[in-house]
Amino acid sequence: MQSTDSGSARDTLAALWSPLLAITTIHEGRANGQIALAALPASILPDAPRVLVELWKANLTHDLVLTSGVFAVHLLPASGDDHLLATLALIRQLGLRSGRDGDKLAEVPWRPGVTGCPVLTDALCYAEARVTATLDAGEMTIFLGDVVAGERLRPGEPLTWTVAREQMPPDWLAEYDANQQRQRDEARRLRGGNS
Repeated sequence: MQSTDSGSARDTLAALWSPLLAITTIHEGRANGQIALAALPASILPDAPRVLVELWKANLTHDLVLTSGVFAVHLLPASGDDHLLATLALIRQLGLRSGRDGDKLAEVPWRPGVTGCPVLTDALCYAEARVTATLDAGEMTIFLGDVVAGERLRPGEPLTWTVAREQMPPDWLAEYDANQQRQRDEARRLRGGNS
C-alpha cells in the first residue's frame, strides 16, 4: 500500500471545494444555517435535479436537516463592496457561531421557501431540497436532496473561500481557526480518536 503525503492530498482535496455556501434549514419553527465548503450536483437529469451536501455532526444545522428532511443551498456573492461586506458578515454570523448559543438568523434577511427553509435574500442564488438519502460518514452526514425550488436572486459571481480569507479581518480569521480546531477535535472524537 502506498503512503499518502498528507500535504499533497490536502492540496488536492482543497481544490475540490466549491464556492462558499450557506446551508439553511428549519424544523418545528427553529431556523438555522451554517457555512459550508462543498456541495455537488447529483443528477444528470435537468428535469429531476439533485444536490449533495456534507454537514458536520457537531453543527446544529446537521441535526435540524436530519430531523426536518429539508435544506437550502445558497451561493454567496463575491462582487460589489456592499455585497462583499454583507457576505463577510454573513460568513461570520453563520460560520463562526453556533446555533446552539442563539438564533443565528435573527438579523439575517430571509424569507421562507417552498419547504419552509430560510431563503437568504442577500444570496446570489439558491436551491431548495428535500432529503432523499443520507450516508453516515463518522463525523459528518452526507445528505442527498431532490431540488424542489431555486432562483437566481442577483447577477454576479460566487465567493470562494480563498477570496473570503483574503478579505477577512485578522480577528475573524482567529475566530475561524479556533472554531475549526473545536470541530476537528469533535471529528476526532466521533471517529474514535483516529484522524
